[in-house]
Amino acid sequence: MIFEELKNIERQPDGTPVAAEDLLRLPVFKEASPQFLKKNPNATIWRHFKRGDIVCREGEFGSTAFYILEGTASVQLASPIAHVKAQGGPSGFFGRLTSKLTSRLAARQEDRREEEVDRRSIPIDAPVDLAYDHPVAELGPGELFGEMTCMNYYPRSATVRAETDCTMLELLRNVLDVLQKSKTFRAQLDETYRRRALDSHLRNVPIFRGLTQDFIDHLRDRVELLRFAPGQVICKQGDASDSFYLVRLGFVKVSEGYPGGELVLAYLSRGDYFGEIGLLGGGGRTASCTALDHVELVRISAEDFRAMVQQFPDVRLGLEKIAAERQEANRERLRMVRSVPLERFLSQGLMEAQSLLVLDLEKCTRCDACVTACADSHDGVTRLVREGLRFENFLVATSCRQCRDPLCMVGCPVGAIRRRNSLEVIIEDWCVGCSLCAKNCPYGNINVHSFAAQADDHEHPGHKKAVVQKKATTCDLCTEQAEPSCVYACPHDAAHRVEPRDFFAGTLGQRVGRSERR
Repeated sequence: MIFEELKNIERQPDGTPVAAEDLLRLPVFKEASPQFLKKNPNATIWRHFKRGDIVCREGEFGSTAFYILEGTASVQLASPIAHVKAQGGPSGFFGRLTSKLTSRLAARQEDRREEEVDRRSIPIDAPVDLAYDHPVAELGPGELFGEMTCMNYYPRSATVRAETDCTMLELLRNVLDVLQKSKTFRAQLDETYRRRALDSHLRNVPIFRGLTQDFIDHLRDRVELLRFAPGQVICKQGDASDSFYLVRLGFVKVSEGYPGGELVLAYLSRGDYFGEIGLLGGGGRTASCTALDHVELVRISAEDFRAMVQQFPDVRLGLEKIAAERQEANRERLRMVRSVPLERFLSQGLMEAQSLLVLDLEKCTRCDACVTACADSHDGVTRLVREGLRFENFLVATSCRQCRDPLCMVGCPVGAIRRRNSLEVIIEDWCVGCSLCAKNCPYGNINVHSFAAQADDHEHPGHKKAVVQKKATTCDLCTEQAEPSCVYACPHDAAHRVEPRDFFAGTLGQRVGRSERR
């Protein structure tokens, strides 16, 4: 497809600003203000790519979006689909003291991790998701990619390559803001989403896989696509429950209000959902939901939601199970709030922790055996630092806290960082190594390391090529072993992995007991 209007527009060299009069000839710009376009002459740039040229690379930071006028481009993950695995080391007491583990990349077929997400597609910053088994898709004229990078300055989620000679517009945020308000532009993007992505978006949520194609087709024209600006309230705690929401783009903060302050319950990203608790229970909203950044939601009305859970009992059972888990987690948080002053938790950032590495400074001799053991268990790179907050005679070491609502998950361009049903924060195998999670962690508990790996050669299908791939890593609680190496190696019984409520109880006069070791 070539836009008819392009025939009357003279192409300018690559990198040249697009004249306002030329933009106004394109349908998507017809509702834009001519004065605005003339006052921002450098905000829209001509981009021309030859076949095989790279438009952008995954993991790179950017501030622009691309709108395809002519040609086709492939969007793909060049990173190996593999996760970091620790291996090696003999068992037994002597072996544990003298052996070292190594870290390497392992494919899911080789190393199926417990509670692995059975994901069929990978979310990216484009109108399509990528199939997990073959993460490549095609983009064509009239399609926009890089929207979240442009609006929120997140890293690029995928590598885009010109498959034919392409002409594109590169847009700065101020122009994209104007286009977002255009009914013509939004209608075009919404139609593309309904046609290309709604199916995979729904089916990528495990509990919705039982939906029939007929029901999804029924929803296709009935769902409402909503947009929210950063900080805008989506729904308030106590409001009537009238909708179910699926996150299409951006991040949503879920929080509860208490007299002592706001308590964040979760950060939801693409593929997550909310609103089911009130609809299933027939009550009001149990929490407030706020757009953390530029957010787009798929709204399913209460009527369609009830029809869905009535027609598909398995979907209802799955939603009820998740709702029960969320409600129990909320009750647990409430017990913590009532037992310890909320201001104290919030001021120290420890309210979110589920597991803390605590050092008893009355026993610790600063021998660094815990740090050395961690490094030995992870190919020479320690995942803890013997520094941190101090409470009485305890030091909270710098090591992953398994936060209840991890800030590290906010902004991941491909949704590769998540929590297992256990405490462990897990880095999925489609991590592109952009390091945003490491930058977002307030406690310095995530690192990015380089690994030698084999990746699919998309220029030569069926072939592999050697690459050096960066992957994020964090404390894995030494799940391959009976207990964490740092705790095991301490010769003075000073290192403990504790549940923080017990730890805080200790600071209030009840010493942490032996039974609290993990």
